[in-house]
Amino acid sequence: MLFNSIVGHSRQLNLIRNLVEERRFPRSSLFVGPEGVGKRTVAEELFSHLCGGSFNVRVLGVEKPVTVDEVREASAWLFTKPTSGSGKAVIIDRADEMRGEAANALLKTLEEPPDYAYLCLIGKSEEAVIPTIRSRCRTFRFSPLTDSSVSYLLEKMGLTADKRVVKLSRGSIGVALKLLETPVVDLIDELAALFKDKERLKKVVSFSEKFGKLSRDEALLFFDAFEAVVFEKGGTPRWEEAINKARYYLKFYGKPRSVMEWFLISVLGL
Repeated sequence: MLFNSIVGHSRQLNLIRNLVEERRFPRSSLFVGPEGVGKRTVAEELFSHLCGGSFNVRVLGVEKPVTVDEVREASAWLFTKPTSGSGKAVIIDRADEMRGEAANALLKTLEEPPDYAYLCLIGKSEEAVIPTIRSRCRTFRFSPLTDSSVSYLLEKMGLTADKRVVKLSRGSIGVALKLLETPVVDLIDELAALFKDKERLKKVVSFSEKFGKLSRDEALLFFDAFEAVVFEKGGTPRWEEAINKARYYLKFYGKPRSVMEWFLISVLGL
């Protein structure tokens, strides 16, 4: 049965199954929702089923947004009739991060796809996908997984379902796996203890030094996870602003240690 191994998203999967059974699944689709909840996994299984095997499915944009040259090459491949199977499909992840020239190169394929071809775009933000592309796709919205689903998937992979990791993942198995591979969760516990410590001023520098050993991606993961902790406990606009600025500085090449020192000064009023 289609999607038999997929965990969660029962409403979306039932809708997609019905469209497939009725031979009405759209040629162009947009899967949107939080990072790491299984959108690409669903797309890969769906189009492998529709196209007669995974060899007729290409996946782009997993590590970084697609370039205009990648879009043109994929479009040329898509317009070449399949030599086996029943169709072809191109899945483009990070579609909401595409640059304008790549998005524009995609428009022609979206407007006139071959009758054997499918194009699926995947992204976190529906609004970030340019309107001319969004209007040509049927949108399927995916929600965060439940905590029990994240725990189940971790255990299925042979991993310990740390309750802290499950909570901080905010319903994303992808985020949960990243958290397990980094010291982020322990650093969040340490920071929470620092806030309560009467001697915190003396410990700011040592904590910032430890934080400075994180990569930029790990530091961004830290602030995303820490945001969940803050707002679970009723965060204030000042905290929200500080977390957003910290992420902004990191994305534009601020050093993790410097960003953490700035963050602590801001929220602790040092």
